[in-house]
Amino acid sequence: MLGNRGKLYDNAKAFFELDGNAVMKLSRGAAIDVCRGAAGQGIAVVKVEGGISSNDKFEARLDAIWDGADPPMDQNQADKTNTRAAAFIKSADSTYNAFVLTTSPITGYPHRQRNPRASVKRQLAEKA
Repeated sequence: MLGNRGKLYDNAKAFFELDGNAVMKLSRGAAIDVCRGAAGQGIAVVKVEGGISSNDKFEARLDAIWDGADPPMDQNQADKTNTRAAAFIKSADSTYNAFVLTTSPITGYPHRQRNPRASVKRQLAEKA
């Protein structure tokens, strides 16, 4: 992430431009906007952590944690899970002014996707 980790961002566009996944603190409105726009960019919101941002610090609240569906998923499923994430943010205690979103490509978590190069190397090694 290239952005300022202490800052509370009020613009969903910054989340996508600065790769705010799992680290960027977003205002309630910005977090909801990210949820609304994520599926269109092939992204699913898989976790929401809400809390209070004050003086460049973030205090997470246990009653403001939401877990979504794990990818892989199709576009329709991503729209539904992201809509649920937005609804959760809207329903959170009104004193919670900051949200951290964890996202994944709808095709699945990158670290779980098969590495085609490693697969080819493995196949070559097995033939030798």
